[in-house]
Amino acid sequence: MKIKLNHKQKQMIGISAAVLLLIIMIIVAIVSSKQKEKGIAEQPTVNIVVPETTEETTEQTEPTTETLVYNEYYNVLTGQMTDVDFTTRRPLVVMLDNLYSARPQAALSEADVIYEILAEGLITRYMAVFYENLPAHIGPIRSARPYFVEKALEFNPYIVHVGGSMQALSDIKKYKMADIDGLASGAFWRESHKKAPHNMYSSSEVLLKDALRLKYNTHVDVSFLKFNETYTELEGNKASEISFVYKEPTQSDKIGYTTSYSYNEEDFLYYRYTNGNPHVDENDQIQLTCTNILVQYAKTQVIDNEGRLKIDLVGKGEGKYYTSGSYIDVVWEKSTPDSVTYFFDLEGEPLKLNPGVTWFQVMKTGSVEKIK
Repeated sequence: MKIKLNHKQKQMIGISAAVLLLIIMIIVAIVSSKQKEKGIAEQPTVNIVVPETTEETTEQTEPTTETLVYNEYYNVLTGQMTDVDFTTRRPLVVMLDNLYSARPQAALSEADVIYEILAEGLITRYMAVFYENLPAHIGPIRSARPYFVEKALEFNPYIVHVGGSMQALSDIKKYKMADIDGLASGAFWRESHKKAPHNMYSSSEVLLKDALRLKYNTHVDVSFLKFNETYTELEGNKASEISFVYKEPTQSDKIGYTTSYSYNEEDFLYYRYTNGNPHVDENDQIQLTCTNILVQYAKTQVIDNEGRLKIDLVGKGEGKYYTSGSYIDVVWEKSTPDSVTYFFDLEGEPLKLNPGVTWFQVMKTGSVEKIK
């Protein structure tokens, strides 16, 4: 509240201040005189400053307490709160190489959602969805396939790839996706520590600048599966060790392609392995982990001499959900190529994931993972 003073009140306040100053000076002089009489050393002079009294200095203010405000936003892809404002973001979906010579991949540890799906020759490929984190180093980036496009459509993202099959490129145009293709964009570069074509890299900053150049929308609504409000142990069959065999070892490929997970009860996470070795991120050498593993069994067939595949991801099928060291059987349903794939328990209730990172393992119908 601001107090207004008239001229007479200001004079009275000024006189009072002067009187107060005179009294203080007299007291200081008397004390100093007595100290000298007693032989006490003279003390340093104390300068007393009486501020000039004005209308502004007589304003009374309420005591204030500094308050720290933290903005929290909900990440629909992890079910967790964060300080990232998603109202100015659009997911980056990036195709990543998984050939032996392409490993390890850069930035997988920063993805919110990741898919592993077969490509030609029973070699798998990854599709990483970046929403909360914007990695500075991503790669190696590879070409798109139509079934990956169908998964990418669920996020209405910037789709990042280097070329693709004719069907994949046609579908990207058909659905008017925000396409950033390494064959037409200058947002990619090759690095010398790996051999072509397994050495194409980029960064979020460069990709987003290219998205602005291409005049794509910088924000879209994003839908995904539902999450539990808090971490909830799954009531199901025990699953501490899980192995997904995409390709058995052969004479020409003595290693094959196997993805496995080991559950850690201390941090409630599954630790990821590739062919028995810890799956680490190239950027920080930290082993990849996740909270949820969703298995989707889908009809898969070879459709040409190049070994390209047709994977039926639209329709209905079976699957499994792993979390908290346990699993349950589930069913999945996707009504159109650009709709979300929903998962349900066997009683028909929509599946709720635990908050955290989710890996999708898309497997051939009839595949059986090894569970301990």
